[in-house]
Amino acid sequence: MSEASQSRRAAVELSFAGVNITDSIRPYLLSLTYTDNEEDEADDLQIKLQDKEGIWLTSWLTGAVDAAASAGSQTASSVSSSQASRYRVTPAIGLNVRTGPGTGYQKLGALPYGTEISVSEISAGWAKTVYRGQTAYVCAQYLTAIGAESASDGFSVGDTVDFVGSRHYVSSTGNQGYAAKQGPAKITLSNPGSLHPWHLIHTDGTSNVYGWVDESDIRAQGSKVQNVTEENENPTQTGFSMQAVILRENWTANGRDDLLECGAFELDSIKASGPPSVITIKATSLPYSAQIRQTKKSRAWESYSLSGIAREIAISNEMAYLFESASDPSYSRVEQYQESDIAFLSRLCHSAGISLKASNRILVLFDQAAYEQKPSSFTITRGDGSYLKYDLSTGTADTKYASCRVRYADPATGRTWEGIAYAEDYKEDAKNNQQLEVTAKVSSIAQAQELAAKHLRLHNKFARTATFTFPGSPSIAAGVTATLQGWGAWDGKYIVKQARHSIGSSGYTTQAVLRRALEG
Repeated sequence: MSEASQSRRAAVELSFAGVNITDSIRPYLLSLTYTDNEEDEADDLQIKLQDKEGIWLTSWLTGAVDAAASAGSQTASSVSSSQASRYRVTPAIGLNVRTGPGTGYQKLGALPYGTEISVSEISAGWAKTVYRGQTAYVCAQYLTAIGAESASDGFSVGDTVDFVGSRHYVSSTGNQGYAAKQGPAKITLSNPGSLHPWHLIHTDGTSNVYGWVDESDIRAQGSKVQNVTEENENPTQTGFSMQAVILRENWTANGRDDLLECGAFELDSIKASGPPSVITIKATSLPYSAQIRQTKKSRAWESYSLSGIAREIAISNEMAYLFESASDPSYSRVEQYQESDIAFLSRLCHSAGISLKASNRILVLFDQAAYEQKPSSFTITRGDGSYLKYDLSTGTADTKYASCRVRYADPATGRTWEGIAYAEDYKEDAKNNQQLEVTAKVSSIAQAQELAAKHLRLHNKFARTATFTFPGSPSIAAGVTATLQGWGAWDGKYIVKQARHSIGSSGYTTQAVLRRALEG
């Protein structure tokens, strides 16, 4: 929480290779942009730094990371063990160190997540310690006494556990929970010290947990799965991890702060340009150099369902997976020939009319129709002042078909299956009706009609689009729905295809790219 009298502002917290370097990078930061995509594209993170002194160009990030790590390791070693207790820093983004017991005191530095410190006393919510040889204070709320950790302490992202609770939450700080079934799940994210510190995704049909859960809601299975994700200490090498958090402070003048956890990324590219000298760092949730993208494979998949193929691909690439579709096509035999895993899986998903997204080391397969039927999260009314600018457009080239026909002649039985789906505004007597023709393997008329509807959606979904730029809003994310009112032919329900959150010289803004929802 911020002081209600404090002016509103936005800030970012950055961690490179597990080290919080927010303080080191802040004087150089020009902008940060986080792009959240609905499907087919990986999420990405872009950071721009001014480099007039040439620090970043000549020594890259190594010096900053080492400096931050060194600062974090300077704990209260001068306090004797007889006088002090040992505590561990729990926030993933680290913990500020101040000269006095309160946020109004000068900031001395920051301690990275997991740092152990000695505390001589705790008073009024502030812990007294020693930092770089002088007395210092940290917020006690974000410390855990060593030796007093809960049953779930010791787990890490990538572990498979048993979910034993009854509710999951959409954020690590959320108050409204939703019912969830118990069962095995994989830890995909963590936010130590928060209300619900572990993010789980179920690993089979036993449980349906997919969200943030309480500390007490997870238990070890018979044996823990080792987290095989390795982070390279050299930031210029592939595999260097990055994490970012956007914090919106006191925007509603009530002291409330909103947090947007952008997730985990891996370094993708570095660019230096000038003058003036600027360093651009790009990271992605699914690097182009990753095995799932680059390694060409040939394999015959026999007697598999789509969810089974996705699960095996996720496991072989050390990722979690989530399947959110009532339709789960099965294959007696399907060929993967000289294709990367992600290209092969994407091809199957497109043929089945199912969407694919890779984010935060999770493969997500979902039915867009189900997402579009969800209630609108927000409404954009023309002239209401909620947006900064807008851009509306229509298109017809390969984006507007009146109908779709799926046809399949089974060579084994000689039977032909055919199904047709029609657009909502279909008019039989229209002169410009176009029909999309698809040949795909089906085993019934119902399957053919269902697949025809999915392909019609795939081609028609961009017939009407809108782009809005808002004052920064962490709640706008890819996949949420919105309603447009007062925009004439563009009125109706839309789904966010892409949300781009940017912090720079003009402040914090969110750009949402929307496409018309075809159902709901």
